[in-house]
Amino acid sequence: MDRAQTQARIDAIEWYHEFDFGNGLRAVTRSDVEGHRAIWGFIERHLAGIDFRGKTVLDIGCWDGYWSFYAERRGAASVLATDDYSQNWASARGIYLAKELLNSKVEINPSQSVYDLSRLGRTFDVVLFLGVFYHLWSPYHAFAQIRHCCHPGTIVVVEGNATYGLPAGGVLYESGRTTSRFTPGCEALDDLLMAAYLRPTGRELLHPPVSPTPAIPAPEPTDRLGWRWRLRMAEAALRGSRPGVRAAAETLFPPAPPPPPAAPPKPDSRIFVACEPLVGANPVHPFRPPYGLHVYDPRFRDEPGSAAA
Repeated sequence: MDRAQTQARIDAIEWYHEFDFGNGLRAVTRSDVEGHRAIWGFIERHLAGIDFRGKTVLDIGCWDGYWSFYAERRGAASVLATDDYSQNWASARGIYLAKELLNSKVEINPSQSVYDLSRLGRTFDVVLFLGVFYHLWSPYHAFAQIRHCCHPGTIVVVEGNATYGLPAGGVLYESGRTTSRFTPGCEALDDLLMAAYLRPTGRELLHPPVSPTPAIPAPEPTDRLGWRWRLRMAEAALRGSRPGVRAAAETLFPPAPPPPPAAPPKPDSRIFVACEPLVGANPVHPFRPPYGLHVYDPRFRDEPGSAAA
């Protein structure tokens, strides 16, 4: 097949990421290019700190496999790329064509629900959960399933929409907004991860909140009042002019300028969180946790009827 035919195959697919396959062959994203390039750069900057060499990697919600192939390129021993293609507008054609053109050995599971990961029966050195949780009806269920794919040394990285415009511990649920159905505050996301026995070890916002400029204080009144000021004040008082008295007084006590508006919340600010699996008494759970998570907590794992998830 010649180059033109291959490019035609590429162009027939709706890509989310941009790919350079070499020899002039390119996949062009059909999404918001500039906005997504900023997000991809944000993710890659953080993934650059992970040593993928010789590691087993699980990429959840891989879409066209961009980060799966990235992990393979960084030296991963094996990569399992999973997605449920019945749940998005893309088909699996993109990842299979990219695998072919990149001569990749990435393993692809195109019908793996995030809510059923424990059935894989496998653990991984690195778990990538990028750009997924905010689309879900039940992100906590998904985090619990990720925990079942971890061994004690697993690195879990979570990326997605977050906000700093809510009260501490708050989340924004918008059932009709499929692009970001679930948007947590930073503290709430930490709590959900901890509740899934995933301890956050570091986080960063793509767009951190901007502190408002402090208000300029009103000038201190002076004790040295000039004769002209005194004369204007007396004249205004004798005429019974309250506006005149007020205007003269404001030259001594000018009103403080209004404070600048607070930085508006960014409901779609992106957050990157690195986690490690937690084994032990979890302060988030005073009672036995759901989704089989009790097996990671000695307070609950030996209860009658308990069994490994």
